[in-house]
Amino acid sequence: MTNDQIPKMISMSAKPYLLLDAGGTLLFMDQDYLSMLADTQGFQVEAKRFYDEHFRLVHWFDTYVRTHPCFPPGLAKPYPQVLFERVGVSEEAAAQAAQMAEARHEQRNLWGFTFPWVVETLGQLKGEGYRMSIISNSDGRVEQELHDMGMGGYFERVYDSDVVGVRKPEPGIYELALNDLGLWPEEALFVGDMFYIDIWGANRLGIPGMHLDPLGLYEGWSGARIQDLRQLPGWLKKYADAPERFEMLPLRDFALLAE
Repeated sequence: MTNDQIPKMISMSAKPYLLLDAGGTLLFMDQDYLSMLADTQGFQVEAKRFYDEHFRLVHWFDTYVRTHPCFPPGLAKPYPQVLFERVGVSEEAAAQAAQMAEARHEQRNLWGFTFPWVVETLGQLKGEGYRMSIISNSDGRVEQELHDMGMGGYFERVYDSDVVGVRKPEPGIYELALNDLGLWPEEALFVGDMFYIDIWGANRLGIPGMHLDPLGLYEGWSGARIQDLRQLPGWLKKYADAPERFEMLPLRDFALLAE
């Protein structure tokens, strides 16, 4: 299926195939471990603050792309160090804690954390007859992480960017999934937390997108949006009743200046 074969769609299927992001959607940075590392450096940081700061950084990224539009320059410091500094750990202590976090990541993925409601919601969706697969920018370990977190049985396929050789938002990884699963774009719904990675990548191929906004930072932005996966079953019922109420391709025509 090529881009010129994709129909200009108005709405998606009433019961779409669910293509899910992993990091920030199903799996999260191990906030308890990060909180413990901060404690070793003499800083008391509530675990949830790491969760919140991750999504504030995602919002910063999306805001940058929205206003420029181009991708921001890469972070000058390792991502865990940036998080530590943003939650109030001193620069020196953050560097030391980040070094320990990165060493641990080599042995055990830092994104190996989830919440009970994630698995519960996947069970509800599967019970309602939804088929699901994963499309993730990862390092080759996401399928194992999902298995370790008790989610392995919910997904038909896992498309890990490191395994398939193409990353979101490039259309190729979405196109691979569509071809492999035998889907037209309007038969799927992509669910993810990064507007200008997950949703843009899906929309540019004609796949409807559902954006996750855990902290309510995207008020007034275009597109369909819920807080997190827990709201997806209810939203799908609302969509089936009145699809005309929802904007599912907000980024279909978006392009970076460099493109």
